[in-house]
Amino acid sequence: MESGIPHDLLLQLLRGTFGTRVELVNCQVGNRHHDYLVLLIQLAHPSIQVVVKLAGPEAPYACPFDRTATLHRLVAARTTIPMPQILAVDVSYQHWPWRYLIKTYIPGQEWAVVQGRMSMEELSDAYRQMGEAVAQLHSIHFQKFGVLSVDGSAQGEGTYLAVLTAHAWRVVKTPRLCELFCSLLERHRQLFSDVQRADLCHEDLHKHNILFQHRQGRWHLATILDFDKAWAGHHETDLARLDLWKGMTSREFWQSYEAICPVEPLYRERRPIYQFLWCLEYARPTAEHLADTRRLCEELGLPRLEGFD
Repeated sequence: MESGIPHDLLLQLLRGTFGTRVELVNCQVGNRHHDYLVLLIQLAHPSIQVVVKLAGPEAPYACPFDRTATLHRLVAARTTIPMPQILAVDVSYQHWPWRYLIKTYIPGQEWAVVQGRMSMEELSDAYRQMGEAVAQLHSIHFQKFGVLSVDGSAQGEGTYLAVLTAHAWRVVKTPRLCELFCSLLERHRQLFSDVQRADLCHEDLHKHNILFQHRQGRWHLATILDFDKAWAGHHETDLARLDLWKGMTSREFWQSYEAICPVEPLYRERRPIYQFLWCLEYARPTAEHLADTRRLCEELGLPRLEGFD
């Protein structure tokens, strides 16, 4: 076991959830950053495989595990997407030097990995499943726009444009870039005047957060990971990113999606604005990302960005 956490301490944490008879059979590190750890653990008594997320006060992510647990339960209750069962969550630091979340493990392989292994027929089927799953997420609505609280309610105030502006200030780390985006929003404010309904926006539906399983001769959507960035926004923010990222949509995806959530007429005009926000949020100086950003600057009539500093 190479978690970096003493075996006895980790076992003590697990006993608080599974009882004194629990045994730690195997432990693998799924992700590691400063003061942040994701562990894949096999237990005995009970025989179960779980994921344990630990985050200390210096973790690079906000890690609102209690809110994430609420969203997992909400998605499990309101969609057909398989979701892990939340077994324990504590963000108080009262008993441990970390916030923690313990959930059941759903086996699966990342879309980034399995996409290249599928036949054309399998790809079509997989895209249909993805389109249906994303549409189901977007069918979860809230009374208003804004940050989602621990109880699953939205905490924003004002119009969608006002809440989107506040959202941009949360996610774009460089003030100069956020001011650029907000001026773009103001210039196109009429495009957002008809947005009235707040939907669940995952905000991170990339190729590593969608898992598939192969069973009974078919690829099945296994689960969707990482709702930590989710908020009550407009579903088009997810769609715009999926459209920007390679290999995330197809004709079958859109057919399946629109059977549940028809795409709004102004989406094509709003799409580059949402995509530009993601470029500023991600703000990595890779050649591909800079090329996407410059293309969007040209499309939106903005000055060419040479970097993100």
